[in-house]
Amino acid sequence: MLQTYEAIYSDNQFRWINQAPPKVDKEVRVVLVMDVEKNTAKQKKNLHEVLQRAWGCLGRGKSLDEIDQEINEMRKEWGRGWD
Repeated sequence: MLQTYEAIYSDNQFRWINQAPPKVDKEVRVVLVMDVEKNTAKQKKNLHEVLQRAWGCLGRGKSLDEIDQEINEMRKEWGRGWD
């Protein structure tokens, strides 16, 4: 007769979810069924968490005046030699 017991297998040990199977003095055959999809599925990340982790990765933000100044300098460089 087959009996079913549920456990979580981690670090080469079983942690029984409900009741543990009774101890026996002889060998018993065990069949392991793994829920592979559940184990390999990537967890969806929270957008807020992703943004918090990425915060500051591009360096310090620039003011509009700094951006305008850089654009004007680039325009001056582009105009050299083209006249």
